[in-house]
Amino acid sequence: MPEATRPTSITCVHCRAEKQVGRSGPIPTYCSAHCRSAAKYQRTRVDGRYEAERATAREKTRASRLANARPCPYCNAPMENPRRKQCGQPECKRAFNADRMRGFMRAYRADAGERYGSRYSEKQREYHRLRRERVGHWRKHYPEAAAAGDARRRMRIVQASGTESFSPLDVHTRDKWTCQLCHLPIDPSNAWPHSMSPSVDHIIPLSRGGAHALSNVQSAHLGCNSRKRDRDMVNAVLALARQAAPR
Repeated sequence: MPEATRPTSITCVHCRAEKQVGRSGPIPTYCSAHCRSAAKYQRTRVDGRYEAERATAREKTRASRLANARPCPYCNAPMENPRRKQCGQPECKRAFNADRMRGFMRAYRADAGERYGSRYSEKQREYHRLRRERVGHWRKHYPEAAAAGDARRRMRIVQASGTESFSPLDVHTRDKWTCQLCHLPIDPSNAWPHSMSPSVDHIIPLSRGGAHALSNVQSAHLGCNSRKRDRDMVNAVLALARQAAPR
């Protein structure tokens, strides 16, 4: 019986590329190890072995995480990932970030002997003071917008005013020249637009339906009043009180 003739080249069954065959050794079926792995992957996808192995691996991972689950330090919900610091709920994220920031502040104060950002705040105040002196207030650059804003505020004051009349001096005297937002003293010698100059703040803003009455105004620094903007601090304080109340 004549011997089989050894081919000089083969055609890869996966990519159909030509490959030269040596004079000895087994005759290959694929042109490279990459084609052999790709063909095996296709076979496992066709016969379902790939999905079965993935499901088994997912089940093992789930069982391992459940066995090592820890309760969330804020809401006691189980955390399957052992590297998590909190469960991932928005409330827990906020609480975790607040605790981390408080710890950083305490460590910084212990190391540096001062509050974090105190020097930066002084530099910022000095920068804004020099900028106001050099550039001037925005009212000088945009007189039309300033006039329109003043007109809107006068209209709101007229609409919210009653029979009661008072002056800013009455408000500052009643509050003993103390800012009711930061609780620091107000120096009457500071003139506008200094950030520590006296101003009258509406507790419930006029834009939110507050009245222009002595019971709805308080003394405040101009900077504190500007940072407050049109937020209703009364509702914010009541919301915090409701959250802190025992259930």
